[in-house]
Amino acid sequence: MASIAKLSIRGVRSFSPNDDEQVIGFCFPLTIIVGANGCGKTTIIESLKYGVTGSLPPGNKSGQSFVHDPRSIGQSSVKASIKLRFNNTQGSSMVVARSMEVTQKKTTASFKALDGTIRTVNRETGERVTMSHKCSELDKSVPIYLGVSKPILEHVVFCHQEDASWPLQEGAVLKKRFDDIFDSTRYAKALEAIKAERKNYASQVKDLKADLEGLNSHKHAATGFREELEDCKDKISGLDDKIKNSNDEIEKETLTAQEASKVLAKIDEFKENLDYKRNDMETQDAVYAKQKELLGKDDLSEKHTYQELNEMLRELNDARHENEAARSLERKEMEYQEVERQVEKLRRRTNELNSRKGKLEAEKDAHLNVLRSRFKMMEGIHTKHNIELESLTQDDDEGTLTQGTLNSRMSLNSIFTSETHAIDSTDMEAFQKALDNKHAHLTGAFNDAKKQHRKEEDAMQKEILELQASKAALDNDRKRNDSAKTQAMRELTQISSQMSSSLSRVRKEDVKDAKRQAEKLAENRDSMNSHPRREEITKEIRVQEDKLRSIATSIEQDSKIRDQLRLRSNEQNEIDMLDRQVDQEYDATQSLIKDNSFLISSQGENINITKEDPVAPVEVLCNNVRSKLIDAQTESDRYNSAVGDIQRKVSEKKATLQSHKQRYQNLQQKKTHLTREDGGVQKIKSVVRALMRHDDASIDRERINEDTSPSEVLKYIGEQVTAYSEYEEKPEQITKVVKRLKKMATKQREHGCPCCMRAFQNDAETQGFLTRMNELADPHVSELHAMSNKKQKDVREFLERYENWRRIISEHINEHLEFTRVTEEMRELAVIIEDEEGGGRGSLKELESDLKTEEDTLGEKKELVNDLQALMTAVNGIHDNAKRMWIKMGNVKEKKEKLKYQFMGNVDDPRDLKTVEKDLTKSSDQKESAYNCINKLNNEQKQLNEKISRITNQAATAERSAREKEDAYNRDQVSSKRKDELNDQLKNMTEQDKEFDKQILPIRSQLMQKESDRERMRDSNAQEDGMLGGQLKDFERDTDKLKEVNEKIEQYIRLKKSDAINEVDQKLLHSAEDIRSGEEQMTQIKPELENLKKEVEDCERQKKTLQDNLDLFKLEKKVDQLQEEIKSLQDELDAMGGDTSNEQHKAAVSIIRQHQSKIERYNGRMQGLNEQKRNLRRKLNEPEYKGVEERQRMKMIEHETTTIVVSDLDKYYDALDKALLRYHGMKIGDINKIIRELWSLTYKGQDISNIEIQSGQDSGSRANRSYNYRIVMSKGNTQMDMRGRCSAGQRVLASIVIRLALAETFCLNCGVMALDEPTTNLDYENKRGLAIALAQIIASRAAQSNFQLVVITHDEDFVSMMKQELSSQTGFNMPERYYQVSREEGHDGRFYSKIGAVDWDDL
Repeated sequence: MASIAKLSIRGVRSFSPNDDEQVIGFCFPLTIIVGANGCGKTTIIESLKYGVTGSLPPGNKSGQSFVHDPRSIGQSSVKASIKLRFNNTQGSSMVVARSMEVTQKKTTASFKALDGTIRTVNRETGERVTMSHKCSELDKSVPIYLGVSKPILEHVVFCHQEDASWPLQEGAVLKKRFDDIFDSTRYAKALEAIKAERKNYASQVKDLKADLEGLNSHKHAATGFREELEDCKDKISGLDDKIKNSNDEIEKETLTAQEASKVLAKIDEFKENLDYKRNDMETQDAVYAKQKELLGKDDLSEKHTYQELNEMLRELNDARHENEAARSLERKEMEYQEVERQVEKLRRRTNELNSRKGKLEAEKDAHLNVLRSRFKMMEGIHTKHNIELESLTQDDDEGTLTQGTLNSRMSLNSIFTSETHAIDSTDMEAFQKALDNKHAHLTGAFNDAKKQHRKEEDAMQKEILELQASKAALDNDRKRNDSAKTQAMRELTQISSQMSSSLSRVRKEDVKDAKRQAEKLAENRDSMNSHPRREEITKEIRVQEDKLRSIATSIEQDSKIRDQLRLRSNEQNEIDMLDRQVDQEYDATQSLIKDNSFLISSQGENINITKEDPVAPVEVLCNNVRSKLIDAQTESDRYNSAVGDIQRKVSEKKATLQSHKQRYQNLQQKKTHLTREDGGVQKIKSVVRALMRHDDASIDRERINEDTSPSEVLKYIGEQVTAYSEYEEKPEQITKVVKRLKKMATKQREHGCPCCMRAFQNDAETQGFLTRMNELADPHVSELHAMSNKKQKDVREFLERYENWRRIISEHINEHLEFTRVTEEMRELAVIIEDEEGGGRGSLKELESDLKTEEDTLGEKKELVNDLQALMTAVNGIHDNAKRMWIKMGNVKEKKEKLKYQFMGNVDDPRDLKTVEKDLTKSSDQKESAYNCINKLNNEQKQLNEKISRITNQAATAERSAREKEDAYNRDQVSSKRKDELNDQLKNMTEQDKEFDKQILPIRSQLMQKESDRERMRDSNAQEDGMLGGQLKDFERDTDKLKEVNEKIEQYIRLKKSDAINEVDQKLLHSAEDIRSGEEQMTQIKPELENLKKEVEDCERQKKTLQDNLDLFKLEKKVDQLQEEIKSLQDELDAMGGDTSNEQHKAAVSIIRQHQSKIERYNGRMQGLNEQKRNLRRKLNEPEYKGVEERQRMKMIEHETTTIVVSDLDKYYDALDKALLRYHGMKIGDINKIIRELWSLTYKGQDISNIEIQSGQDSGSRANRSYNYRIVMSKGNTQMDMRGRCSAGQRVLASIVIRLALAETFCLNCGVMALDEPTTNLDYENKRGLAIALAQIIASRAAQSNFQLVVITHDEDFVSMMKQELSSQTGFNMPERYYQVSREEGHDGRFYSKIGAVDWDDL
């Protein structure tokens, strides 16, 4: 199970970005962190939250204020880091590291989150594995390792102090938090996704059903085609039997013909052999004549017999003088080579000596320059610093001056008058002694001056400090009256506030412990620095490096010897191998030409090659064939491209035509469906007919008819609705008008009727008008009112009718639009199909005819290309063989020339190749061993240095910590003492005011005088110190430069480089004499060597003449043998009879031809059946029939499986919905149960008996179900919302209880819980109740190995309560320590947050 182990912080908020990381280790089961306000406690929670979730604190969405402000430390950017070590759910330790950076610009700051890492240990190998992640990936990975969701970590486990009361925030915030915790939104989306998939698959079921019906019809047609195909196969099988019988007869007669052919072939073979023998005899006879002609006067065949010539050749080969000459030649050549090798070796040695002499002379020139430089430097020092020699000493015994005394008495002026700039050691020692005396004098003067100045300034400063103290005391006393007492009281208050609290105060024992720890680490550091192994390792490495240099030199020399030995042995073998390869290549080339002679002649070409020039004829043939091939390929490609274009057009036409037909059928079905009786199209047509009948009198027939679009009909209906909607008659208006007319008639009786302006004749007529007006104004009897009511009724009926028609058209307008679109598309498809099947220009039939013509032409072109490609391949093979042979012949010739002058004594080593290679292997092993030893020593040295560095850092940290604690302790002591002093001063201030007023005037004048004297004294002392110090430093710089020059001169003298030059000159003289001697010896040997070569060559020429005569005798004998064989073969051929065999062969051939004629007739019938079979197969291979059974089976399976999928999705939807309801209800119940227990334990008030979470369901639809969360409290039997009705303390306590319950329910894999300032707004009783509850939770969860409670607070009373309550519990171990966070001054004078561990017993 998961838990947290350690947290380190650097550069976050008030934590320093430049000092060491602040580290806190989390204990089991409780970790308490205390500290004053503003010291950085909450930053720990923020860092934990950011480390595991990557979420910034509230109000820090941009992140600038989360990192330490760069402006506060005067930097342009600050980097912060957070590292958290935790154990994942598998128990493996992991470390997550996150880094941030804030860059301060002119007016704004920018925040950047850097990539983080996760480090773990491989359980199998034990190696550390570090994985780098982007921030977003890290935010997802860490919660998974902890086994807790990100919302739980953010809002429950590591909840920020400002966000701690989120359970009592407004409804939208509360709902979002609980939805994230329960993950309700994700499952609601899953239900919606399942519903959408179900709808999609249901639509697929309908489409699959239609496709399945079409495949069933195609399957039935394909079955009929296969039956016809089987019938064709049966007929073809019968014809195959007849053809087989005829073939049997042909085989029988073929055997007879073959027997006769064998006899005839044997006769032809005898004739061919006889011709071959005759040709061979003619060839040998011609060779004999040519050989005899070439010998000319050297022809000895007529003077001597074969045995005599052979005996002469044997005697010549065995002659002693010939063997002696060859041996003398070999000895003389070896002698010449040995002398030449020695001379070459001496020349190389001379070059090396000349090179060394040049280096030595350059070093000598450099040495002279250094001597001159030293001379000038000494002269400059003497002049600049006024160097004087010491007084001279005299030998007491002799009464004479020694050489050293004499040198000492020399003045420096005489030393520097030497023109050679050479100064002996005695002069140098005298000068160095003078320099030392001068340095001692300058140093003593400078130190004496400084001591005197410091003494004077200390005395003056002491007097000034005494006067300043007196003046300050008198000034303070003079100003003190009532205001002085108030100031003293303020100072007391300030001192009290600055003093450390009892919890954070540094004790004297802490200072001692820190010093002891620092001393111990310092001893360890000194011990490691003086470790003897450090020098031993350096010496061992130096020894191994010397050994490596020696081995490398040996390997380099042996490698050169090995390469020369290998080259010498391989060169002759390579020449012999190349000779054999040339002969093989020539034979192979001739064989290739003979094998491909038919192909070459068929293309009108010819080739003949010779061994002297095999490449040129082949290149001519290759160029001719390549040219023909390119032309043929161009033609073939052109026809192939044309065929491809036509085939593509045919395929496109067929596919398009089939697609159009299929589309037309689908549209026809869709149109039938749309025009059904209860469909929308028919309903719209009915509405149009009804509208035309209703408005028959006023409707425009051209605008509104059965072909009018629904949108136009809707527009017309809208116009009618608008017109009728504007009609409005109000009965009160009628009454108002009638009453006005009545009033006008009464007032203007003399003018008559107000309607027609006719005058009334009498009162009766006037009264009748008024009575009529009264009747019209009465709504019960008025005709005007009746007419108005009828009109309004008609208008309402018309509007309802129009609205009903408009509703019907609006509901089905999409179907009508689809019907219109389908009709138009069907019309266009019908025209296209008719054009394609009609066979017009560009139609499918015309393209198929063009395709057949082009394919026939393409076949002829391809056959020509294939022939030329085969020929080109053969010619390329011939060309490659000829070229290889030509190259190898050149290589043989070149290597033979080089072999005469190469390898003349380049190797002096007596070892053979095998011994040298063995020595090289041994040296390589020694070199590898030395390298391994050096690497091992380097690693050991590195580890030792790292250990020393680590201990040094630890010692420095411990010393700094001890100093800080001692400073804190001293500050507390000084503050306490000052506090007592101030209390005493307050009692005596009133009495001392008058006395100090009289004393302050003389003290002020004395102080001003002393300060003026001190400043004058400081200026004078500073000038004197600067002058003396400058002289001393200038002198030391000059003497240091002189020492460096002396060291270079001494090194040159110590190495004796001048003697080495003389030694090299002697060696060069000896080497030159040896070279002259060797060259004279070589000149003497050359004439003897030439004479021996000429004698050996004459002997060889005599042997070649005898051998040629012997070969002539052999050719003559071979010609005689061939004449006898030809006569014998002619006799055998005459004895053979071939007439009978010839007649048998002709009869068998006649019978074979008769049966072949029958087979051709059978094949003609079979060809017709095969064409019918191909047509049937072509039909079966068409897209609608090919594999129709499998496609029908797969489509049926797909239809059935899709139907099952729809059913399964319904089941999944119901199961997931019910599971969500049950899960949510169960979790809410568990949470409320834990809340009740914790509330009764923690809350000590009597007004609220219980609180709980309620979730009301807003919607009844399952896919859109959501929950309305609220926190309610029970007061007696009444439940009411807690938000807005509870106090601040009740809100804090309720939030803590709810978070504890959520953690108990959801954090099964991670037992971590952090409470930041849990006692905010709590009174004493509720604090105590919270302490009791937390103690009981700790005691009950202590058995859980990963339970960790982190409490951060400034309330020391609450911590004491926790300690008291925990001590009363059993079953777990008390924490060993708690942590204290404080603000302490850093090395830069600024205050930063620091974390320190304190023993639990000190709490």
